[in-house]
Amino acid sequence: MGKKKNKNKVSGAVKTATKTEKKLANKLKKELANLGEEDIAKVIAEIEREEAKRAAASEKALPNPPTARAYASLTPHPTNNELILFGGEFHNGKQTEVYNDLLFFNAANGAWKQVKAPGAPPPRSAHQAVATPANKGELWVFGGEFTSPSETQFHHYKDLWCFSLAEKKWEKVLAPNGPSARSGHRMVLLGRKLFVFGGYCDDGRECKYFDDLYTFCLDNREWTKLTPTGRGPTARSACVMLPAGNDSLVIYGGFSRVREGRSERAHTHADVFRLSARGAAWAWRAAGAGEARAGQAGAVPASSARGYVFGGVADVEETDEELRGEMSDELKVLDLETCRWHPVVLRTDNTDTSAASVAPVAPEEPKEREEITVITDEVFSMRVGASAPASEGPRAARRERAGASGGPCGRMSASLAVQRSQLYVYGGVLERDDKQFYLGDMYSLDLHKLNGWKTIIEQPPLPDWLGSDSEDEWSSGSETDDSEESEED
Repeated sequence: MGKKKNKNKVSGAVKTATKTEKKLANKLKKELANLGEEDIAKVIAEIEREEAKRAAASEKALPNPPTARAYASLTPHPTNNELILFGGEFHNGKQTEVYNDLLFFNAANGAWKQVKAPGAPPPRSAHQAVATPANKGELWVFGGEFTSPSETQFHHYKDLWCFSLAEKKWEKVLAPNGPSARSGHRMVLLGRKLFVFGGYCDDGRECKYFDDLYTFCLDNREWTKLTPTGRGPTARSACVMLPAGNDSLVIYGGFSRVREGRSERAHTHADVFRLSARGAAWAWRAAGAGEARAGQAGAVPASSARGYVFGGVADVEETDEELRGEMSDELKVLDLETCRWHPVVLRTDNTDTSAASVAPVAPEEPKEREEITVITDEVFSMRVGASAPASEGPRAARRERAGASGGPCGRMSASLAVQRSQLYVYGGVLERDDKQFYLGDMYSLDLHKLNGWKTIIEQPPLPDWLGSDSEDEWSSGSETDDSEESEED
């Protein structure tokens, strides 16, 4: 009789991997003890338990604007003339703080208030949030990440939360078969479904990017993984995803790492894709391109066929040791029907009523005049410049024009929202002198008048940078793992 096999026997490779994991865990435990930090999973669980103990919601007016942050969500209130700011993070070069505060901005009087409600989610950044008027108003939040103060630990979420704007309470929605843990993804509302695309997850051993697409039905509260026909966008994070009506959406740009042999290189995407419903099925199709950029903010006015895209970062130089990016301060509008780009042209006292100046093709060439496109919908009409190619001339000239308008400076990972014909930009990350500064300024632009940016919160002097300027620390001129991660969100 043959030798009986032990079904529970573990292979040598598995034993080796288990020992390695145990050694790494013990090493991490010692490092955390030296830093005075607890295991991140325990920290998150304790925060969630403490939030669940809150018996009733409370509100308080804020005497000062919110603290500086990036990777937060800024969502138009579905029924009131308000904006909802949730989460985000702040980094000063030495430590990171992640937030779970829920703040409301009254667009009529410029006042801020904070709402503390029972059962709030743990702190997070690089999540996504959308609001719906159903059930007297709901705010839905999915995913994101939590970072320990020393940035030695990272946790990616795969949880889904619903905040009732009427009852002022949070609910953790437990539904199986949803997306895996991730941050830097994008989420929009089409009809009565949430659509979640892309993102990335870094567990310390592997950084994985996603190209999967999920829907969550708000009526039956079920997740479904979609497999549309056609060629869709490759795996990426930090892209722009905009709803186009109730039956299609548009995806543009983003960031990923591409493996070439044994090495990887950063890749900033420039392609545009449209996802459309064909009966009960969904289909992808390529819809053009823009500038290669990631970390842009996008927003669509209610009942509109255009989307606004602001800021972002483009990689302008890459070597084996260095990745240098350039921040954008451009505001563009994307026609969601034709997927054509237009630069937004602000009016001034001497603006020509029939044409507008654009950047020269080269410094020595005179400025050209282009025709104006008038876009009209049921809410308002606006004038924009003619379609712009991916390259519009010197970037320095574009920065100079934006600076003269008094609007937000170049940045990535800002928060953008449109509420009642007003476009709002809040916070983000600014690179300067090989450092990254988190911003707390806020601006608005009347999309009907286009008569210039209004400063709602002025950016104070940039704080001291507590990190190192060397390549071994967080920097913008030479991106380490941490700085690359910021572009991924």
